Amino acid sequence: MARRAKEEYPFAKILRAVMTERQVSARQAAKIAGVSHSTIIDWQTGSSPDNCLAVKKLSEALGVSFSYLLTGKHDDEVNGVAPPVTTVFADGDTVFDGYAKITIQKLVPRAEIKFAKGKI
Repeated sequence: MARRAKEEYPFAKILRAVMTERQVSARQAAKIAGVSHSTIIDWQTGSSPDNCLAVKKLSEALGVSFSYLLTGKHDDEVNGVAPPVTTVFADGDTVFDGYAKITIQKLVPRAEIKFAKGKI
């Protein structure tokens, strides 16, 4: 059976290019990001990152934006302020195309929400 070629996400290509341009080794990048050397190598060879905080640290150290490092697209931020969520979703444009790990935490107990709405 023929092996399918592993799809390479923009992150791997961009990470390799930026690290080469900035002359940052995989060991140095691992130390900056707080991950193992093998994790950086995995990212450079096409694995998608599951540690966004590590990618954020690395992007800051490399002097590129988080979204650029992940997607190759520059932020639409103006003066460091992101547009409101309503603006981002109102136009129906793609905000992020790739892999992400999202965690949702319940911040307010339901009883408090009902009370606030006058239902209790």
